[in-house]
Amino acid sequence: MAEIYKNTTLTVGHLINKIETGELGLPELQRPFVWKDTKVRDLFDSMMRGYPIGYLMLWECPDTGKNRTIGTGTHSYESPKEVIIDGQQRLTSLFAVMKGRKVLNSRFDERAIVISYCPLKNKFEVGTSATKKDPEWVYDISQLYLAPSSRKFTNNFIDSLQAARAAKGEALSDEEQDIIDENFTAIENLEKFTMPVFDIDANGDEEDVAEIFVRVNSGGVELKQNDFILTLLSLYWDEGRRQIEQFSIDSTKPPIVGKTTSYNLITGVYAQDLIRVVMAYGFDRARLKYGYKLLRGADFDHKGAVDLSLRDQRFNTLKTKLPDVLDIHSWHEFLKAVMNAGYLNDDIILSHNSIFYSYAMYLIAKHRFNASENENLHLTSLWFFYACLVSLYSGSFESLVENHLNAIKELTSLDEYRDFILSRVEERLTNDYFDITLPGSEGLAVSGRGNNAWNAYVAALNILDAKILFSKTSLLVSKLFEPGTDGKRKSLEKHHLFPKAYLKLKGYNDARINQMANYAFIDWKDNADILDDAPSVYYPVVCHGRTEEDIRRMEVENALPHGWEQMDYEVFLIERRKLMSAIIKKAYEKLRNNI
Repeated sequence: MAEIYKNTTLTVGHLINKIETGELGLPELQRPFVWKDTKVRDLFDSMMRGYPIGYLMLWECPDTGKNRTIGTGTHSYESPKEVIIDGQQRLTSLFAVMKGRKVLNSRFDERAIVISYCPLKNKFEVGTSATKKDPEWVYDISQLYLAPSSRKFTNNFIDSLQAARAAKGEALSDEEQDIIDENFTAIENLEKFTMPVFDIDANGDEEDVAEIFVRVNSGGVELKQNDFILTLLSLYWDEGRRQIEQFSIDSTKPPIVGKTTSYNLITGVYAQDLIRVVMAYGFDRARLKYGYKLLRGADFDHKGAVDLSLRDQRFNTLKTKLPDVLDIHSWHEFLKAVMNAGYLNDDIILSHNSIFYSYAMYLIAKHRFNASENENLHLTSLWFFYACLVSLYSGSFESLVENHLNAIKELTSLDEYRDFILSRVEERLTNDYFDITLPGSEGLAVSGRGNNAWNAYVAALNILDAKILFSKTSLLVSKLFEPGTDGKRKSLEKHHLFPKAYLKLKGYNDARINQMANYAFIDWKDNADILDDAPSVYYPVVCHGRTEEDIRRMEVENALPHGWEQMDYEVFLIERRKLMSAIIKKAYEKLRNNI
């Protein structure tokens, strides 16, 4: 079998020049730089010592004449001849330091990587105020690489150090000056440092590239399909990639006053999330593997064939559908549907995919079936509640999602879409589900900090406007999900109804103590006053001054069986699970009845 790659070596200077001219695409220049500065320091230290710093993997771009440039600034090349698949962070580090370019942090703010160097100690450090003030150090070695004359830079450094030494009554020896000169020359010569390179042929497909990457990458990192899709966007529609990344950036940063962005208090957005949405909404694809092949121009009738006209056609579809995905109004109307389903923040949303595949469903209803905002809100709320409760988008879910998308593709009206939603939901959420499955080991009969069944119970409390357990006010559970209601400390805390210390004395282990049914959310101020006594001791104190009607209402709203404080703990768990499941069912029925 013919090799699809070749081995070669390139100098750091050559690689940096290829990036600067645009011949080598380095998309990482536009995305968050994830390395710590200490790793950049160690990279330069290893090169200075002559140690290997790993290999690079480059992938040749198809020559179509329609590519867009990657990176920033003006390029000599209209489009990159190669993109870097492995080694992005190393090349980004070298390019940023040697060219004095800024990188992006996790919030997409620009920052400089400052590496300091002490030539007399031949030592690198991350730049600090100490290295900035110390005349023995070059605060930022970028200054050396950017200096018009390295000889003049060296002489100026020596002159400054001599003056600093003289001020202390000391001198800089000739030997020290030679060391400085020698080490500055060595730093400059790091541009001649050679790196091994795997050059993968343009005919190699993404499966080949991913397999090569895994087999030669000792770190065990895997390339994901969204990495390839984003690379394709960089090549053929960089503006679309920038729009996706800007939407992601904005989702984490409060906007300036008077401006509405993707920012919200429910979820952050990553580029891969939006890729999933646009593939599902625009192409009826859940498997990103096929999403990549679509955009690459794969002819599915002829295995392995790539049709550039198909690629252009599919990119045109992408350019039509992406604006719908990135529409700020649609995004926030969808988030209202999530909140209407009782999921008021991401603490109770375990599956990130639930948000974005539900968003794709929202967009399909809006644009394909012309659902009104009100009707779409209720349809999406029901679907999201259902998807979270049954863990629809967890594990190996892509084939199921594609089955859904293929079925929806055959529908011709909003009524048919509504029937599709109801049939899928009602098929799963039967009376047996609420009476047997949900209170059992597949739902609430587990221990731990939370699962989808518990989170659906909390969402149900929000939907049903339940008041906070044990609270002396009429404060709703939903209000305690809002930020800032109690300073820096969370207002809402889980509380063991049968206290942990009490159950420990009874011989129960943590798995039995931390059962979902033994938890309730209460206001933390009240929680601080509750002792570790038996419920039969503290509950009458909590209820003091309340009417019997108030007590019954509080118990019903919070799934507490009447007389629970006197129950055997194991009996209490069984009975409370039934009531928790009933509350989830009641919330589900409320959402269902709104359709």
